[in-house]
Amino acid sequence: MRTGLSSEWISELKANNDIIKIISKYANVQKKGKTHWACCPFHIEKTPSFAINEYEQFFHCFGCGASGDVIKFVEKIEAVDFYDACKILATNSHMQMPEISGDNEDIKQKKKKKETYLKMLKDTANYYHMNLVKIRPMLAMNYIKKRGLDASILKTFGIGYSLGWNEVVDYLSRLGYTKEDMLDSGICERKNNNLFDAQSKRLIFPIINSYGDVVGFSARLLEEADFAKYKNTAQTLIFDKSKCVYNINSIKNLKHENNLNEVIMVEGQMDVISLYKNGFKNAVACMGTALTSFHAREIKRFLDKVVVCFDGDNAGKQATLRSLEILVNAGLNVYVAVLPDGLDPDDYLNKNSKDDFEKLIKNAKYWVEYLINTIYSKYNHNKPEEKSKFIKESLFVIKKLSSVAEQDIYLNMLKELSNISISVLREDMRLAKDDFIEVEEKKDSALPSRDNAFLKAVKFVLAALLHKKKYAKVNGNIKESLKNPDNIMLYEYIEKMNKEGKTPIVSALFDMFDVEDNKEIYDIINYEFSAENDNLDYYEDCIKYLVKVGLEGKLQEISRALTAETDLDKRRQLSKETQMIILKLKGNN
Repeated sequence: MRTGLSSEWISELKANNDIIKIISKYANVQKKGKTHWACCPFHIEKTPSFAINEYEQFFHCFGCGASGDVIKFVEKIEAVDFYDACKILATNSHMQMPEISGDNEDIKQKKKKKETYLKMLKDTANYYHMNLVKIRPMLAMNYIKKRGLDASILKTFGIGYSLGWNEVVDYLSRLGYTKEDMLDSGICERKNNNLFDAQSKRLIFPIINSYGDVVGFSARLLEEADFAKYKNTAQTLIFDKSKCVYNINSIKNLKHENNLNEVIMVEGQMDVISLYKNGFKNAVACMGTALTSFHAREIKRFLDKVVVCFDGDNAGKQATLRSLEILVNAGLNVYVAVLPDGLDPDDYLNKNSKDDFEKLIKNAKYWVEYLINTIYSKYNHNKPEEKSKFIKESLFVIKKLSSVAEQDIYLNMLKELSNISISVLREDMRLAKDDFIEVEEKKDSALPSRDNAFLKAVKFVLAALLHKKKYAKVNGNIKESLKNPDNIMLYEYIEKMNKEGKTPIVSALFDMFDVEDNKEIYDIINYEFSAENDNLDYYEDCIKYLVKVGLEGKLQEISRALTAETDLDKRRQLSKETQMIILKLKGNN
């Protein structure tokens, strides 16, 4: 119960959540032979190297090395901890979450804190909202009127207002929350030992995750000041702006209503709200930070098509270029809607009709065409050296496309722009280097050759037993040779399953060990058998070698004890043990 949940419950959870079905929600999974494959959702790649073993219920990426069971996959893809990953899978399989066991106080306390913070943030959001709709502070109402926000929009987005420095502290204290919780949840800050509202005297935009929970706030200053106009909640146990997508809760609702064809990605909260009030409910924004792979994966959970519609100024164009690679590498179909210079989506809708914006989105350019046109505009094509740079950069983009047919479409586009023949462009593209990340192979540390040989033998024997090779039989003589407590624990698990007439299950190891931080166990789980060693002869040679190493180690221990021992009877006993080990060593050769 090292996780705070019983092994029986975790086994049932994993049995009710087939890893193929879960991963297929996030990646395009295809079966080839006995293995399912996908492009890894955790790193950039063009050729699938992410393998899923349906029988053993675990995954392994041969590119970046990510490995785990269905719970570990959800942890990584959703950026949550073990408990919350289990909670997601329990919801998916209609299972009840059990109570955390009493001997796991750290986990229990963390869960309790999260629940407290979520309840407190919800209460705080309601408080801010009621300030706005009941007290109607003039500064806030003038801004809302200027932006054309009606009561239904204020309610939908939970928009509120912070009246001052101390009001929220007093309100939460009356509800029974501690000052420590107010600080740790990010609602309040401390100065000179005094607690104050972190979002004081600002218009408040609650940040709601895809599960409908308020996890933080973004707040806008309505008066001129020397400090930042927007302020987000500081990073907390439940809030990380690099992972939060504003309005993702609406996207989830649209998905459930089968009313979602694409997501429009904009830069700020007011852009999202402006589009929403004009009927475009499928807009999202990042939290005042650069787009991250977490943002892209959060969107990918719900659909594949994204239209980037950032501001029409130079900063917006640069942000568009930075976002494309992240979105494309997440497996999204990315389009770009270009706004006129200097306008943001809100400005555009104020000056044009809803139909005009709809046409702008409908005519958005596919990311490849957008990039080639952008590259084209950088250069003076009357100069041969600049034209050459344009061709080289464009081919670099086209080569990323996995479909030959799709490559040909854009090679023809490049031919029209450059007046260079298709055959020449295709040959230049073939010679161009990929920009995909090369992942270095994992290397053993610089151990003496004997230690390397020992480690290789241990890994092979345990891997052969774990992966149920026909030639691999349990041999108790190797147990003392294993040295590493984790390897011994693994061997004992295999031995126990064998005695019970059962077969070891690979995914069970992810409950027994922290596999990502345990190199030997990781290597055993993901062992790659080669034609040279995948046989009975090699297995028996490794067993003999491990037994020999174990006996030699025991012999050294007894020799040291014999040297130090002064009692005559004990020396005779140690001498007998020495002779027995020597005989065993001779018999093992």
